[in-house]
Formats: sequence, structure tokens, C-alpha cells
Amino acid sequence: MTIFICVDDKNGMLFNHRRQSRDEAVLKDMLDIAEGKVWMNTYSSKLFCAVPDRIAAEDDVFECAPKDSCCFVENIPLKPYEDRLEVMIVYCWNRTYPADTYLDIDLNLDWEITETKEFGGNSHEKITRKIYKRKNQ
Repeated sequence: MTIFICVDDKNGMLFNHRRQSRDEAVLKDMLDIAEGKVWMNTYSSKLFCAVPDRIAAEDDVFECAPKDSCCFVENIPLKPYEDRLEVMIVYCWNRTYPADTYLDIDLNLDWEITETKEFGGNSHEKITRKIYKRKNQ
């Protein structure tokens, strides 16, 4: 399974149950990478209302998404599903925002960066995309 996730400089994801930020360029990049539908929960599906045919929204996304799917995760702990994850595509906002929910996987342990790309977004001058793969793959 491939996971898309957005974080700030301290791996923050949410503040007070709301996403820290969003950017249309990130959403477009995700859709460009994903060959089929991007799976997500209903909380995230609102971001993709312009392309409903490209997403699959399920409240229990990890139980419904196929093993080889791409999933966008904003408000779900990943640690319980780490054994299912093969690739993590992390979009870094290159800023620090208020956060009370953080990425719960240490990407320095069993993961390695295989690609890094910087691009400009609509709301962020610089967004960094890092692709991580498991070290044992």
C-alpha cells in the first residue's frame, strides 16, 4: 500500500481535529502519481470534490482499500497499519504550524528516502515531496 501524507517541519498533521493546511498542487501531484483511485476517509474526501471519479471514500479506509492501493491519510494513526505500508509519500509544508496530532511512524527507522522533489504550490512557495520505501524492499 502507498500512503500520501502531509506534515509540517515537526511531523505535525492536525490541530484541534483540523488539517494544518492544504494545497491544490499537492492534490494534483497525488492524482498524477496514483494510477487508479486514491482511497481516503470521508474527512479527506471533501478536498477532492472536483474529481469524485478519482477517489474512494470509506470511513474505515484501511479495511476497505485493496492491498496495492494508494491512500491519502490525514487523521488516522498509521502505526497500527505499518506492516501493510510499502511506500510513504510525504509532502512537507516546510513550515511549523500548531499541531496536536503527529505522524506516529519514525521514518528514520525502517524507511529510506528514494526520491525528493521540491515544487511550488498555490498556498506554499515551496513544498517538498519525499518518497520513502521500506529498507527491506
